[in-house]
Amino acid sequence: MFLTPALCRNAFLAITLIFGLMSATAVRGAVSGHPPGPRVAEEVDLRPYAQVFYVDVARGDDFRGDGSTLRPFASLPRAMEAISRPSADARVAVLVAQGRFALPTWALTPHVDLYGGFESAGGRRDVLAFPTIFDGLESNRIIIAADSARLDGFHLVNGRVRGKGAAILCDGTSPVFRNCVFTGNRTTPPVPWNPLFLHETGNDGGAIMVLRGGAPVVEHCLFYDNQTECGRGGAVAVDYHSNPVVRHNVFANNRAGLHDAMRSSDGGAVSWFRGSGGEFRGNIVVGNEALAKNDAGGLFVALWSSPLIADNVIVGNSAEDDAGGLFIGGQEHRYDRPFDEYPSAEDFHVFVTGNVLVGNSNSTRNSGAMRVTMESRATFRHNLVTENTGGFYLQRSEIVAEQNTVWQDWRFVEDKATLGPSVFRGNILAGPMAAVEARLRFERNMAEAGVPGGPHLPVEDLYLEDGLTGALAKLTFDSRTFTTRLKTREPLPAGSNLVGRPIRLGDGQRGGQWRVVASAAGDEITVWGRLDSVTKAPGFFQVLRTFTPRPDSPAGLGRVPSP
Repeated sequence: MFLTPALCRNAFLAITLIFGLMSATAVRGAVSGHPPGPRVAEEVDLRPYAQVFYVDVARGDDFRGDGSTLRPFASLPRAMEAISRPSADARVAVLVAQGRFALPTWALTPHVDLYGGFESAGGRRDVLAFPTIFDGLESNRIIIAADSARLDGFHLVNGRVRGKGAAILCDGTSPVFRNCVFTGNRTTPPVPWNPLFLHETGNDGGAIMVLRGGAPVVEHCLFYDNQTECGRGGAVAVDYHSNPVVRHNVFANNRAGLHDAMRSSDGGAVSWFRGSGGEFRGNIVVGNEALAKNDAGGLFVALWSSPLIADNVIVGNSAEDDAGGLFIGGQEHRYDRPFDEYPSAEDFHVFVTGNVLVGNSNSTRNSGAMRVTMESRATFRHNLVTENTGGFYLQRSEIVAEQNTVWQDWRFVEDKATLGPSVFRGNILAGPMAAVEARLRFERNMAEAGVPGGPHLPVEDLYLEDGLTGALAKLTFDSRTFTTRLKTREPLPAGSNLVGRPIRLGDGQRGGQWRVVASAAGDEITVWGRLDSVTKAPGFFQVLRTFTPRPDSPAGLGRVPSP
């Protein structure tokens, strides 16, 4: 039977169909009105375009066709030949119906926007039901990006390159990638690869590599089962002072470091490196892995990079070294030259706000949620950290922490004279405290009595009991949507708002795997990605409570979820 408190009606989300097809209600942890993942039926506004061409591999004709809906072309190269001098004032759209295209590496063209996912030329659009596939055939990179270009609604699969970015290389360019699905892409190691030191740079970006000041927009995409053999960012890597906007995507079951003896594969899903900025906002990051003693199963940020990290749901990721969910570092590992001078706050300050970190783990079980280290400068506001194997781990950094809910262990170890003192203000630190060794000023926090710098408010559970538990009858992986469908033994209670929430799946009341709910209705819950193989199928689920404060809770304490 389900355990459903009467206050469940106050939960923060509305049930939606998968990928937000039927609702624009916000996923908790994502930006309001923008559910993560592809917007599969999104219409294309053709009014801004000077030319529009259609491609339909099933019924098109490259010899007698003219690129219209009645006489479409059969191939993308033929459509590109028909384009006459695209420009900022004369943009071109090419609409490509479902089909599989196995082309040599394709270079996008400035001012030409490609749209996929149509049933036929001029037909209805569903980027999952009618996939338009660019297939790298495990033999080449798929796309080289260009400025002022758009790729929207395509599946990029099986890219392989002994280099960076197996699906897309974005080298100093600023295109738009939207509603795309990236799966089965992989970078292979550099040859020769025998560096003198650990933590060198290999072939980053299993799906997308952004380099040298690139500033693409990557939004509403799905990254599933992309990999690096030796390189950072199993799905996406950012390097060399680039500034992408990565928002409202789903990263599931990506891996970094399949064959890496030198620990050069941080960031199982995403890596941000070498003075890069931009933003990482409203994404779901679930079930990703950093292998081979690397850091950050989810998101890796290092070497003076400072993207805005906001409103993400980071759940069930793992690392074989530090930080299952999130790693933030300033200095890089240095063996052969001096450390950098500490940059100014204008040049380096990471803002981490509104994120949910649940069920992440690392090998030593001390920084499952996150590790912030190596002279970082960061501000944390309104984040939730709970149910990780190792919680809020701060080390040798300059931190402002305001109104976070850390409903598990936390620590702040080491200090350095060149760093400013840190401030904790209005946080709920449920404990236990492992250690506080840094200069740290506390202002009106809820914490255990043994925490230095009090007085503190005593720890009290201020939150609504709006979680949900129950039994499972069956589970099935759906290879079309890259989700796992769970059949429940009892119908879900009316009004259960589950989408976007962390869910634990196991065969008992403890342990199990954490994932994120993609949809829920009737007697079915769908979660993003696949589950790890286990000898006994999960028979139990627990949807985590929202950590919404009760109406009588003190103001200004802990994370307050967005409405």
